[in-house]
Amino acid sequence: MKLSFFILSKRSRKKREGDYNLKTKKILILGAGAAGTIVANKLARDLRREIARDEVEITILDKSDMNINQAGFTFVPFGFYTPDDIRRPRRKLISPRVKAIFGEDGEVARVDLENREVTVKSGKKYFYDYLLIATGCTQDVESVPGLSKDFNTFYTSLEDTLRLKESLQTLSKGKIVVLTIKMPIPCPGAPAKFTVLLDDYLRYVKRARENFDITFLWPIPTVGPPPYNSNITKAFEERKINDVREFKFSEIDAEKKEVVSADGERIKYDFLVTIPPHKGIKALYDSGITDENGWVPADKYTLQYKKSETEKHDEVYVAGDAGPLEILKTGVTAHYQAFTVAQNLIYDVLGTGDKVHYLGNVGCPYVGSTLTPDSRGKAFLAVWSYGLKPRPFVPTEAGWYFYRMYYYIYWDLTVKAII
Repeated sequence: MKLSFFILSKRSRKKREGDYNLKTKKILILGAGAAGTIVANKLARDLRREIARDEVEITILDKSDMNINQAGFTFVPFGFYTPDDIRRPRRKLISPRVKAIFGEDGEVARVDLENREVTVKSGKKYFYDYLLIATGCTQDVESVPGLSKDFNTFYTSLEDTLRLKESLQTLSKGKIVVLTIKMPIPCPGAPAKFTVLLDDYLRYVKRARENFDITFLWPIPTVGPPPYNSNITKAFEERKINDVREFKFSEIDAEKKEVVSADGERIKYDFLVTIPPHKGIKALYDSGITDENGWVPADKYTLQYKKSETEKHDEVYVAGDAGPLEILKTGVTAHYQAFTVAQNLIYDVLGTGDKVHYLGNVGCPYVGSTLTPDSRGKAFLAVWSYGLKPRPFVPTEAGWYFYRMYYYIYWDLTVKAII
């Protein structure tokens, strides 16, 4: 018994001193949002034996230690969720098998794909064998003429969302314009959902819908795929919402309270809600690894980094809103991508040679109403993929209840990579 203990202790000591001829495979995840957290948790669970044997090390980096479900921003202004419903400390969501680093030691400053090296704001460097880029994207308010002088939104932060809520509560009448400047944006269905929620709020909470005029300005011909677009177009018609498609934005004249188009059309407003342009984060753009708009290029099936046929890195994966321009940016999309990436990283680490493909699975919840004389709301989750067109649908009460419930399920099942 003593001899066994002596041998075990000697081996443990050699291991601590680095005498083992054991190369730990390092997986580095940039971004602890939905995609990054799901991948980290699935890897931590499926590779737990390899982690225990120091064969695998998983590290996740982010500048913030708070996870905020940004999809909830659409609902907070109308009281459907509180701030505490849509945020959780990241350390409570990420497996203890994962090294989670936040603050200046977790804020990405530069990514060097050639040398497999990531530098953070503090100057510290992290090296990796496998990398996941899941940094999300950011808004670009300053590039829009006049926007910073009259900026109300539910798209950028919880603080901005709460300010919007306060502003809406003070309104008694007037012309409200919901403006989306250009695509792509995260969750492209959200502006239309917000407009439906706004109409219901004015109609059933303030009970003053007749005192308001609502205009929806949208930069492209359709809102989502045909079935989604058909439903929202009909809803806007029934609600007498001014629905302006292919609006070519030029500037905001904050002094005159007008949205100006490229053709010189001037649309007056009393209160403006704006969805600003979005772009990839500056650190990735400055690293020279993105396209001209800051989006990280990747193979649309394997989600491996691919800027061109000659410039690609199979050990680097991309998921979520940071990814290619041509892949729709929604929370459902990030969910599907995260499971694909996690499984491929597992195969890479284990050396099986297998590879699963992301098949373009995306989804966007549709909200037809939140409160009507004969129901408590109606919703539906529209889903499609590269080879599957979305089917015609009718929003239902059951869909509304499930959608509301999912914001709580999200924390205990989705981000923990259980479903």
